[in-house]
Amino acid sequence: MVKRMIIYVVICSFALLIGCSKEPTKQIETNTIGNPTAQEVLRMDSNANIFMYRETVYNAGVPWVDELKLTKDIQVTEINHQSNNGKDFNNGTANKLEIGTKIFRVKERNDVLIAETGNGDIRFYQLVEG
Repeated sequence: MVKRMIIYVVICSFALLIGCSKEPTKQIETNTIGNPTAQEVLRMDSNANIFMYRETVYNAGVPWVDELKLTKDIQVTEINHQSNNGKDFNNGTANKLEIGTKIFRVKERNDVLIAETGNGDIRFYQLVEG
């Protein structure tokens, strides 16, 4: 009986301490299951430079990707639509790359593509869940 009373007091004290903390814990909830969509990427960063290839969004401006030593390989696609609305994204859609921009794979990695533009090559990293 005394043992139960001690356990009860310890549990109640612990619950009281948790419930009376100074600041509530803030949690960021994401409902993404699978790879991020263009709509999700643009909602988080309206200035992101993205395009879609093979149902996957690719994002430019990833510092460590820009520092990699990569060799441009064969052309895999071309931008054929431009939109700032993530709902409008399909394969070949970009928000900043011009229509007609050629996209190349690289020899060293499967998760990086290179866009060949008039202002130089831009590296894009594949956004996948993981």
